[in-house]
Amino acid sequence: MRKGISPLIAVIMLIAFTMIVAGILAGWATQFVTQSRSELQFCARAQLLIQRAYFENASNQLTLALFNTGDVPLSGFAVRLLYQNQSITSTKFESMNISYQDIKTVTLATDDTLEQVIVQSLQCRGAQDMVGRYDIQGLGFRAF
Repeated sequence: MRKGISPLIAVIMLIAFTMIVAGILAGWATQFVTQSRSELQFCARAQLLIQRAYFENASNQLTLALFNTGDVPLSGFAVRLLYQNQSITSTKFESMNISYQDIKTVTLATDDTLEQVIVQSLQCRGAQDMVGRYDIQGLGFRAF
């Protein structure tokens, strides 16, 4: 006849297993919270401004001057173009870096049905700006 483990040993093993799992989770949670907090503090100081948007009608090119008005350098950007027919195109500039208080320009191919431009940092999603059709030089109010 075989005997199982005693109830006392089973309880001790269960408590030991629970303590091991709790220790692993506590270490992971501490690291996760520390990393998230530092990212949040970094991104709280990030700001982006579309300082100038210019559409060149002859070449169908949109030029954007992006100004990092924050206190931290930003890297990686996504530009979304929204059109009158509700279509959206997106372009990523993953290797582009803008030092704090610096300006960089990007040029994109588009057409004159452009309604809105949104630029967002891939590093800090809250660092973003938007311009509408009438804020884009060459698309806004035209003299006839």
